[in-house]
Amino acid sequence: MSRPRPPEPGLLTFGVLLGARVDPGAVLEALEARFGAVALATPLRPFGHTAYYEREMGPGIRRLHLVMEGRHDPGGLAALKLRSNAFEGEWARAGRRRVNLDPGILGLGQLVLATGKPAAHRVYLAHGIYAEVEYVFERGSFRPLTWTYPDYREPAVIGFFNGARERLRRLRKETG
Repeated sequence: MSRPRPPEPGLLTFGVLLGARVDPGAVLEALEARFGAVALATPLRPFGHTAYYEREMGPGIRRLHLVMEGRHDPGGLAALKLRSNAFEGEWARAGRRRVNLDPGILGLGQLVLATGKPAAHRVYLAHGIYAEVEYVFERGSFRPLTWTYPDYREPAVIGFFNGARERLRRLRKETG
């Protein structure tokens, strides 16, 4: 018989899409006020992997990935997605999002993102929120899966999350 144990805390991550007219500094300041300090961030860069978001957010969408300070309980992922949805709503104008957040929890073995969209490979968590494993850690690096989003497949993004994993490994070692 297996004995349930609490999961190891992971790092809170955000994939962030910003509309062309949104001030990244203002969004980061508001994110930090709501979710804690940013520990790691990718450079802001154009997002051109799909036109899916342009109908709502317009052309010129930009992307960055964040890792927040501290460690977080993976069991809180659905609640984090609901909080990030509320944040998106606060930044919306005329019923259209200008900020899109994809929260996730990075562990030593995987990166799991939260979404409100069901699919065969996603596991239901609670409150209409699903979990999707984006990466698994194998042979010294995170590896994308069949369904991993195209921008998460970029070598620089995988390298960013490998660096975040190393940060988590050090934090666990320091705190026991």
